[in-house]
Amino acid sequence: MTMGIDYSPYNEALWADPWPTYARMQDEAPACYIEDLDCWALSRFEDVWQASMDRESFTASHGTSTDALFLSSDPPPAVFLFMDPPQHAKHRNLIARAYTKDKIATIDDHVRQVVRRLMAPMLEEGRLDVHRLASRTALEIIAAFVGLSIEEVLRIRDYIDRFYTREPGVRGTTEAGARAFAEAHDYIVGLIERYRRSPPAEHSHIVAWLNAGFDEGLSVDQLFFNIFAMIITGSDTVPLSTAGCIYQLDRHPEQLSALRDDPSLAAGAFEEAVRFDQPTNLLGRRLVRDRVLHGETMRAGQSVLFLYAAACRDEREFADPNRFDIRRVQRRNLSFGTGLHFCLGQHLARLEGRILIEEMLGAIDAFEVDREGCRRIVGEFLQGFNSVPIRFRPR
Repeated sequence: MTMGIDYSPYNEALWADPWPTYARMQDEAPACYIEDLDCWALSRFEDVWQASMDRESFTASHGTSTDALFLSSDPPPAVFLFMDPPQHAKHRNLIARAYTKDKIATIDDHVRQVVRRLMAPMLEEGRLDVHRLASRTALEIIAAFVGLSIEEVLRIRDYIDRFYTREPGVRGTTEAGARAFAEAHDYIVGLIERYRRSPPAEHSHIVAWLNAGFDEGLSVDQLFFNIFAMIITGSDTVPLSTAGCIYQLDRHPEQLSALRDDPSLAAGAFEEAVRFDQPTNLLGRRLVRDRVLHGETMRAGQSVLFLYAAACRDEREFADPNRFDIRRVQRRNLSFGTGLHFCLGQHLARLEGRILIEEMLGAIDAFEVDREGCRRIVGEFLQGFNSVPIRFRPR
């Protein structure tokens, strides 16, 4: 705690509305020391941006989640998410080509058809949950990339949802969450053994990982965590941000009207939703050498939290940052990270989010958000709307 600012990633009182505390941190303690965790939190855009670029001072090899950095005595799995150069590029490049901007552009029509198929029965009913539609869309798409069936991915997603459920007074993963993780491990290891015998499509991630032509190949634990992590990253941001976008458009009818008049604003609407209500609240790194910032000496061996949600509303970077504005032009973008560990699937996420918004607004003339039925996920890692039900005239 610094200068009377009661900040901790585990401070449950902040989860529902962290923005006033984040603003105080940016003004009064941009390098904020958290005594009971012996770590630092960076809340300003510029600081998170520069730290993300600093390969000499920071390492991801101790993990990037608060669970890994503060609550676990075990080292994280040796996958590219938790690697430094040169191992990082070697492992990331096994699947990176599939996520380049030009490759992602080729699946526009496919994603659009998935959204229309999933949305069709909802249009007849006159109601849908934006998060549920976006989640099912993202899961179908990432299933094909990884090489799993939709049934397999839905089962893994259920384990993930239980893993991320938080309980009051419990730091990090709950006992039920730990059991869900163990169940996910057993289930995915079983899938790996089956896919060793009968591999999925040649272009899939599973085949790329099984045929990794370096060292001794990937271990079962590496294969497990690659699959588990890809399902998480492939189906968190898009549903939370798409749901948040529709929620905010409903609260800003003039912007909704502008978007209906000019559907090309859909990409900007999704981009603003990710910035305004950043789903990835924070990630962290471990310092490998001392670093001085804002007069504070952060010591080698300490962890540093990058508060992305705070940085994305920093008035030093964004004019009127607490205003939702689908026409906002961002000079720099931290919504999907930057530097070595920028989000591999950022182009896919942007494509899915844009298409979901285009297709929903193209098919639904007017809608009403069920404000009472809206729900948010809260915790130290993820935040955002995980239920935004809307009602409209059936087709």
